[in-house]
Amino acid sequence: MRKTMWDSLQLLMCTTALAGMAGCSWMPWTEKEDPAVVPFKTIMSGSYQGFLKNWDDSRQPVFCTLIRSRTEWDYWMEPAPVMGDKRPFGPSADHFERKQYLLVARTMQAPDAAERPHVFTPLSVRQRDGGLRINYLYRAPSSGASYRIKDYLMLAIPRERYTTGPVVFYENDRKVCELDR
Repeated sequence: MRKTMWDSLQLLMCTTALAGMAGCSWMPWTEKEDPAVVPFKTIMSGSYQGFLKNWDDSRQPVFCTLIRSRTEWDYWMEPAPVMGDKRPFGPSADHFERKQYLLVARTMQAPDAAERPHVFTPLSVRQRDGGLRINYLYRAPSSGASYRIKDYLMLAIPRERYTTGPVVFYENDRKVCELDR
Protein backbone atom coordinates (compact mmCIF):
# COMPACT_ATOMS: atom_id res chain seq x y z
CA MET A 1 0.00 0.00 0.00
CA ARG A 2 2.84 2.39 0.86
CA LYS A 3 4.50 1.70 -2.50
CA THR A 4 1.26 2.51 -4.35
CA MET A 5 0.86 5.76 -2.42
CA TRP A 6 4.51 6.68 -3.06
CA ASP A 7 4.16 5.91 -6.78
CA SER A 8 0.97 7.99 -6.96
CA LEU A 9 2.67 10.90 -5.18
CA GLN A 10 5.63 10.76 -7.58
CA LEU A 11 3.31 10.66 -10.58
CA LEU A 12 1.36 13.65 -9.24
CA MET A 13 4.58 15.66 -8.66
CA CYS A 14 5.93 14.86 -12.14
CA THR A 15 2.62 15.77 -13.79
CA THR A 16 2.47 19.05 -11.86
CA ALA A 17 6.06 19.92 -12.80
CA LEU A 18 5.49 19.16 -16.50
CA ALA A 19 2.26 21.15 -16.59
CA GLY A 20 4.01 24.08 -14.90
CA MET A 21 6.90 24.03 -17.37
CA ALA A 22 4.53 23.82 -20.35
CA GLY A 23 2.41 26.63 -18.95
CA CYS A 24 5.38 29.00 -18.62
CA SER A 25 5.38 29.61 -22.35
CA TRP A 26 1.80 30.87 -22.13
CA MET A 27 2.47 33.38 -19.40
CA PRO A 28 1.95 37.02 -20.40
CA TRP A 29 5.34 38.11 -19.05
CA THR A 30 7.36 35.90 -21.39
CA GLU A 31 9.28 37.89 -23.95
CA LYS A 32 8.19 37.63 -27.57
CA GLU A 33 10.88 37.06 -30.20
CA ASP A 34 11.75 40.22 -32.15
CA PRO A 35 11.45 39.33 -35.87
CA ALA A 36 13.91 42.11 -36.77
CA VAL A 37 16.74 40.43 -34.85
CA VAL A 38 18.77 38.08 -37.03
CA PRO A 39 20.57 35.31 -35.13
CA PHE A 40 24.28 35.03 -35.90
CA LYS A 41 27.30 32.95 -35.04
CA THR A 42 30.81 34.41 -34.96
CA ILE A 43 33.34 32.54 -37.09
CA MET A 44 36.87 33.09 -35.75
CA SER A 45 39.43 34.16 -38.35
CA GLY A 46 41.53 31.04 -37.70
CA SER A 47 38.68 28.56 -38.16
CA TYR A 48 39.65 27.66 -41.71
CA GLN A 49 42.94 27.11 -43.53
CA GLY A 50 43.01 30.33 -45.46
CA PHE A 51 43.06 34.10 -45.39
CA LEU A 52 41.18 37.02 -46.87
CA LYS A 53 42.58 38.16 -50.21
CA ASN A 54 44.14 41.60 -50.45
CA TRP A 55 42.22 44.77 -51.21
CA ASP A 56 43.40 48.36 -51.56
CA ASP A 57 43.19 49.46 -47.93
CA SER A 58 44.42 52.98 -48.75
CA ARG A 59 41.22 53.54 -50.76
CA GLN A 60 39.02 51.34 -48.60
CA PRO A 61 40.25 51.13 -44.98
CA VAL A 62 37.27 48.99 -43.90
CA PHE A 63 36.42 46.13 -46.25
CA CYS A 64 32.94 44.59 -46.16
CA THR A 65 31.24 41.83 -48.12
CA LEU A 66 28.44 39.30 -48.01
CA ILE A 67 29.41 35.77 -49.04
CA ARG A 68 26.42 33.72 -50.21
CA SER A 69 27.97 30.83 -52.18
CA ARG A 70 31.06 28.66 -52.42
CA THR A 71 32.03 30.58 -55.58
CA GLU A 72 31.97 33.88 -53.67
CA TRP A 73 33.93 32.25 -50.83
CA ASP A 74 36.62 31.14 -53.27
CA TYR A 75 36.70 34.64 -54.78
CA TRP A 76 37.39 36.39 -51.45
CA MET A 77 39.21 33.73 -49.42
CA GLU A 78 42.59 32.28 -50.38
CA PRO A 79 43.39 28.72 -49.23
CA ALA A 80 46.61 28.32 -47.24
CA PRO A 81 47.36 24.60 -46.90
CA VAL A 82 49.65 23.61 -44.06
CA MET A 83 50.99 20.09 -43.78
CA GLY A 84 49.31 18.19 -40.96
CA ASP A 85 46.56 20.80 -40.49
CA LYS A 86 43.15 19.13 -40.47
CA ARG A 87 41.05 22.33 -40.66
CA PRO A 88 38.91 22.67 -43.81
CA PHE A 89 39.60 25.39 -46.38
CA GLY A 90 36.08 26.73 -45.97
CA PRO A 91 32.47 25.68 -45.53
CA SER A 92 31.16 22.96 -47.83
CA ALA A 93 29.10 23.98 -50.86
CA ASP A 94 25.89 22.54 -49.36
CA HIS A 95 26.48 24.61 -46.19
CA PHE A 96 25.65 27.71 -48.26
CA GLU A 97 22.12 26.38 -48.79
CA ARG A 98 21.49 27.18 -45.09
CA LYS A 99 23.97 29.96 -44.20
CA GLN A 100 25.56 33.12 -45.58
CA TYR A 101 28.49 35.09 -44.20
CA LEU A 102 28.88 38.77 -43.36
CA LEU A 103 32.52 39.81 -43.36
CA VAL A 104 34.19 43.04 -42.28
CA ALA A 105 37.99 43.46 -42.29
CA ARG A 106 40.73 45.98 -41.54
CA THR A 107 44.47 46.32 -41.83
CA MET A 108 45.85 46.81 -38.33
CA GLN A 109 48.86 46.51 -36.12
CA ALA A 110 49.17 42.83 -35.19
CA PRO A 111 47.37 42.18 -31.88
CA ASP A 112 48.90 40.03 -29.17
CA ALA A 113 47.16 36.81 -28.13
CA ALA A 114 45.32 38.42 -25.22
CA GLU A 115 43.77 41.26 -27.19
CA ARG A 116 43.01 39.39 -30.42
CA PRO A 117 39.57 38.08 -29.32
CA HIS A 118 38.56 41.65 -28.38
CA VAL A 119 39.57 43.51 -31.55
CA PHE A 120 36.18 42.88 -33.18
CA THR A 121 33.09 42.40 -31.01
CA PRO A 122 29.78 41.75 -32.77
CA LEU A 123 26.80 43.46 -31.14
CA SER A 124 23.77 42.85 -33.36
CA VAL A 125 22.42 41.96 -36.77
CA ARG A 126 18.99 43.42 -37.46
CA GLN A 127 16.63 43.76 -40.39
CA ARG A 128 15.90 47.42 -40.89
CA ASP A 129 14.32 49.48 -43.68
CA GLY A 130 14.29 46.54 -46.10
CA GLY A 131 17.94 45.68 -45.51
CA LEU A 132 20.38 44.43 -42.93
CA ARG A 133 22.22 46.46 -40.28
CA ILE A 134 25.33 45.02 -38.61
CA ASN A 135 26.66 46.67 -35.44
CA TYR A 136 30.06 45.81 -33.99
CA LEU A 137 32.82 47.29 -31.87
CA TYR A 138 36.37 47.71 -33.13
CA ARG A 139 39.26 48.23 -30.72
CA ALA A 140 42.58 48.96 -32.40
CA PRO A 141 45.32 46.67 -31.07
CA SER A 142 47.93 48.27 -28.83
CA SER A 143 50.41 45.41 -28.77
CA GLY A 144 53.34 47.43 -30.07
CA ALA A 145 53.99 44.90 -32.85
CA SER A 146 56.26 46.10 -35.64
CA TYR A 147 54.13 44.59 -38.42
CA ARG A 148 50.59 44.91 -39.72
CA ILE A 149 48.02 42.24 -40.56
CA LYS A 150 44.64 42.04 -42.25
CA ASP A 151 42.13 40.54 -39.84
CA TYR A 152 38.37 40.20 -40.00
CA LEU A 153 35.09 39.60 -38.25
CA MET A 154 32.88 36.97 -39.91
CA LEU A 155 29.28 36.29 -38.91
CA ALA A 156 27.20 33.36 -40.16
CA ILE A 157 23.49 34.14 -40.51
CA PRO A 158 20.57 31.97 -41.68
CA ARG A 159 20.09 32.21 -45.43
CA GLU A 160 16.32 32.60 -45.21
CA ARG A 161 16.53 35.65 -42.91
CA TYR A 162 18.03 37.93 -45.57
CA THR A 163 17.64 37.83 -49.35
CA THR A 164 17.90 41.33 -50.85
CA GLY A 165 18.36 44.96 -49.90
CA PRO A 166 21.24 47.04 -48.61
CA VAL A 167 23.66 45.69 -46.03
CA VAL A 168 25.02 48.45 -43.78
CA PHE A 169 27.96 47.96 -41.41
CA TYR A 170 28.26 50.18 -38.31
CA GLU A 171 31.57 50.23 -36.46
CA ASN A 172 31.44 51.85 -33.02
CA ASP A 173 28.06 53.41 -34.01
CA ARG A 174 29.54 54.95 -37.18
CA LYS A 175 28.56 53.80 -40.67
CA VAL A 176 31.70 52.38 -42.36
CA CYS A 177 30.35 50.67 -45.48
CA GLU A 178 27.23 49.72 -47.36
CA LEU A 179 26.60 46.94 -49.85
CA ASP A 180 23.77 47.16 -52.38
CA ARG A 181 22.32 43.69 -53.07
